[in-house]
Amino acid sequence: MNPKLIEDTFRLLQAEMSQIAGIQLSLSPAECEQLLTVLERHDLEYDRKVHLLGIYTILTVAAQRHMECVPHHPDLTRNILDGDYLYSFYLQFAVKCRELDLVAYMAPLIKKMQIKRSNGEFTAHHPARDFDEFLIQERKQRSRTSKAI
Repeated sequence: MNPKLIEDTFRLLQAEMSQIAGIQLSLSPAECEQLLTVLERHDLEYDRKVHLLGIYTILTVAAQRHMECVPHHPDLTRNILDGDYLYSFYLQFAVKCRELDLVAYMAPLIKKMQIKRSNGEFTAHHPARDFDEFLIQERKQRSRTSKAI
């Protein structure tokens, strides 16, 4: 566990997120550890790790809020709006962090997950695995580019 990375990430997210939304972003240590393990396997700058953990956090909390959307739940409207806001915030944050390739990679995966959930299929989603696959693909692409030069 890297407490400084987690602390820096949550500090950045709270500074970027609208206070009016009233959303507290938090992940369990196990949820953080899933992505931290992935980040350790890749040679990334510290700031990029913060950004990726931030994106992962936003996506994870957005999915959790939408998973809490059950009929007749007293917080149904709030959960829908929080999840929708967080997906919008994810895009804004990712663009600001210049992670457009990650957004393009994640878009079809997120869409498939949302379609499944709208059809009542609440299977587990593992964004850490998706991030790992993206980083592996990115590294391979850079390797091919550098060999071509």
